[in-house]
Amino acid sequence: MPNDPQPHVCPQRFPNPGEDRRRGSVLVAVLAIILLLTFLVTRMIDETVEDIEYRALFDEPSDVRAFAYSMLEVSLATIQEVALIDEGKLYAPEQGWKDPLGYAKIPVPNGWSISIRIEDEGGKLPINTMSEDLLNRLLEDTLEFDFGESRELSSALLDWIDADDSRRLNGAESEDYLSRNPPYRAANGPLQSLEEVRMVQGWDEAFFDENGQPNEQFQKLATLVSVINTGPVNLNSSPQDVLDLLAEKDGWSPDYLFDGLEEPYRTSPPDSADTSISGAEIGLLRITIRLERGSAPFTLSAVVEPNFSEESSSGNLPGESSSDSGSLLTGTEEEQDALSYPFNILQVNEYDVGQPAAVAARYSTVDIDEESLSF
Repeated sequence: MPNDPQPHVCPQRFPNPGEDRRRGSVLVAVLAIILLLTFLVTRMIDETVEDIEYRALFDEPSDVRAFAYSMLEVSLATIQEVALIDEGKLYAPEQGWKDPLGYAKIPVPNGWSISIRIEDEGGKLPINTMSEDLLNRLLEDTLEFDFGESRELSSALLDWIDADDSRRLNGAESEDYLSRNPPYRAANGPLQSLEEVRMVQGWDEAFFDENGQPNEQFQKLATLVSVINTGPVNLNSSPQDVLDLLAEKDGWSPDYLFDGLEEPYRTSPPDSADTSISGAEIGLLRITIRLERGSAPFTLSAVVEPNFSEESSSGNLPGESSSDSGSLLTGTEEEQDALSYPFNILQVNEYDVGQPAAVAARYSTVDIDEESLSF
């Protein structure tokens, strides 16, 4: 008999530990690559968003910038109209000009947020024009430097500001600064910003830390003095330290300064006050407009000097007569030249809001930033 064929048996295959390890290594490598790519893509998106937001700060759409400037015009118009009710005098925000949007009933587009802050720059001491005696009192009595250091600081600052190269007893002139590294000369002119005092001998150490950053003394100084104001201090807007300093100098009491008045502000300084340094009218205003549409803010800050007169209050614009029924024409050069604007624009800055505001001692600050209006 033929032999029975043997059944075919497939060889049994056993798992190969080495092959499984290779598969696991490939899977881990793929997951690592996916994780790395995810990280890189996420980082690229974050950097792109940051770049877009940064560019948005300095490349604002024309409508945002235009709207900010139109809000500045609304603020100026409100201030002028209210002032003309009081014979062209500005004393304090209680006159009714602290909320231009509410006063003018200006609608704000949906999706926009706007705040307007109006500060009286004249409530601070005029550091560029104040007397040496008053500067010494400020340094010694208010900022609490000792007698000798106060005289050294005042002499150095006055030498920096005056036009000559004659050094005061405790002062410093260009020959002192030329020995520094790097060398430079004294300005021999008024301070252009309060931060400029870091260049003045003694002030660099008294008002800045070892890293050159403003210290607490500088922050306090910034609420007491102004490089812009050159006229009398408006007592209505002055912080308590300024009132105390001027009262001690002239012999009147700050405790009863606002007692017994018909209005919550003064219209003239005390009888014994030195009117060359103490007043009750506003001579400088800083108006700060802050707009937000989305996450990119836009800030506009302007320092203006009221210049009210009968001519500036005229309702006729160039090219428009009382019989024009409101039709506005271009106007001739003579008409444009004859237009008397009610404010002198001293500074206009975008994104720079100036030094911190001083809180008025009578608790009636012009700052309305906290009353931000959102629409």
